[in-house]
Amino acid sequence: MSLGVVLGLRRLAGLAACLLGCGCASTQLNQNTADLASSLSSLAKSQILYNLAQAIADPEFVPSQVTISIGTAQTANSVTPSVSVPLGPSVAITNRISSGGREQNQFTNVTTNAAPGLSIQVTDAWNQSWTMVPVNSPNQLRRLRTIYQFATGTMPRADPTRDLTEKEAERQFLCDYAIQSLAVQPNSPGGNVRYRVDGCLDYHGVATTRLVYADPSFTQGPSCVVCIEDLHEASPRPYLNPNLKYHFIRTSTGKTDDMVRLGAHSGTVFYVCGSAAGACDFVPGQRPFDGRRAYSDFVMFVYEAMSQPAASAGGSPRQSGGAAFVYSVR
Repeated sequence: MSLGVVLGLRRLAGLAACLLGCGCASTQLNQNTADLASSLSSLAKSQILYNLAQAIADPEFVPSQVTISIGTAQTANSVTPSVSVPLGPSVAITNRISSGGREQNQFTNVTTNAAPGLSIQVTDAWNQSWTMVPVNSPNQLRRLRTIYQFATGTMPRADPTRDLTEKEAERQFLCDYAIQSLAVQPNSPGGNVRYRVDGCLDYHGVATTRLVYADPSFTQGPSCVVCIEDLHEASPRPYLNPNLKYHFIRTSTGKTDDMVRLGAHSGTVFYVCGSAAGACDFVPGQRPFDGRRAYSDFVMFVYEAMSQPAASAGGSPRQSGGAAFVYSVR
């Protein structure tokens, strides 16, 4: 084997050692995994901004939301070297004789060197994918619609030209929010907690009273949307989580100088109050608050609204409904 082939093989070995032996594949995998994880918040924000825009354009819209269940990042590195060495003579000589006329002879010698061949193929393949579960349960969609209407100040009301006060909006929220409930037998006294909400407006604008059955696990803790302090009371008193703020999302028409840009979707720009000390034109009866903190809590309340209760009392833990599908980037 010639010296050039030997040197080429050494270079191939060094390159392969760099790609495979020095952790190139694992480094790329770590980078792809971090990139995939960092896209989760961006994906959630895009969905939320879309639904906020729909709530403003059409308050009776049906939300479009998915739950991210599984993320997969795959990376593959490969090095495929190819070396060809001639088996025959390394030099081939061809003699040609041509005659151009009387006393004109021409001799041609062609020498061909059969040189060895050297090639390399390097492959760096990666795949990133999210497995998403679409929200398709009617009660999930009702909860999401109510929470988006509440954030944008588009709650149903008898007089659409007047903005609701904070107390009026919270009462209407308690009426419209289809809180999670356990599937129990009609004659079963256990499982759900029962409470009554007065002053609920029906489709004709008439105030009515509603009796609500709720899974107790969704009324407790910092993530509860509709909360109950004492489940053992004869008449539990539900209240809205104080971290869920009414009409904290504003558009360009309601923007003040102390508001900051949250994002935009389909030409609609959203703003929130930059700080609790800012002049942000809060609704009647509402104490000042930081709109950026309100949005952060709002995202978690959206996830809470998408959660499903156990199939029955004592069954499986919370889960998201719907069939999964995979969104993949290669």
